[in-house]
Amino acid sequence: MGEEKKEKYLAEERYYGPKVMAPQNPFGLPRKEIKWFPTINHELCTGCGICVEFCPEHVYEKQGDKAVVVRPYDCLVGCESCRPRCPVGAISFPSRQELKQMLRELREKYGYR
Repeated sequence: MGEEKKEKYLAEERYYGPKVMAPQNPFGLPRKEIKWFPTINHELCTGCGICVEFCPEHVYEKQGDKAVVVRPYDCLVGCESCRPRCPVGAISFPSRQELKQMLRELREKYGYR
C-alpha cells in the first residue's frame, strides 16, 4: 500500500510541478505541455493487447475489444518502442520534427535559450 501511495505522488508531481525533471521528461519542461504520446487508429486496432502488455509506463489499457491510451503523459518523451510492435500499424506518434519544434518553443517560453 505504501508503494502505491508513493507511485501516485510521483505521478502527480510529474504532472503539476512547474519545471519538473522526471523520467518521462528529461528536458526540465512541464510534461503536460509536451504533446508527445501515442495515438491509436481504432479502425486498425485488433485489440491484441501487445501494446498494453509491452509498455512499462502503463500508457495503454484494454477497454472492450480495443487498446486505449489512458495515461498519455506517462509516455516517455521521444520513445516510440511500442509502435513497431503493433502487428497492424495502429499506433502513431508526432513526427520527430514536430517534437523538436515543440521543445524549441517550450524552451523559449521558459527561458532556456
